[in-house]
Amino acid sequence: MILYIVRHGQTEENKLNILQGHMPGTLTEQGREQVRRTAEELANCGVNFRCIVSSDLKRAMDSALIISERLNLPIVSMEMLRERDWGEYTGITIAEAKAKYYHDGRWDFPGRAESDEGILERARMALKVLYEQFADDTIIVVTHGQFARNLLAADRGCSYHDIPSYGR
Repeated sequence: MILYIVRHGQTEENKLNILQGHMPGTLTEQGREQVRRTAEELANCGVNFRCIVSSDLKRAMDSALIISERLNLPIVSMEMLRERDWGEYTGITIAEAKAKYYHDGRWDFPGRAESDEGILERARMALKVLYEQFADDTIIVVTHGQFARNLLAADRGCSYHDIPSYGR
């Protein structure tokens, strides 16, 4: 199985630096253009993709639809590819969250936010499910920034902190 991992385009919430978690998110025009450029690159890379597997959250599905229209590929929705669940902290700004809950390079949320270990385990499970369904295929996975880093970490056997963030 070969995965081409794509992060959804910029959202209105990204512009406001909000922890979106499981919020739907609304693509900006810049975000739509980012995805159109990515779709064009994928269309011209010479790879025969089987399908697009996307997080079921709106911002990812909207991105997957743009890619699908260009590449004429079916989309499979997969809840397991969602972004980290920030629980009761969903909707606060990243600056506010970091000031209160980020210590020594790790998030330390009291309450019900998904832990570093929890999201990494979900990424491991997602890779297993993807492999079971698409073992001999090349697919496009449309997901979210932190979850994409966790997919890579799960594949490489490391922490997502060891995977560079490429910004928004």
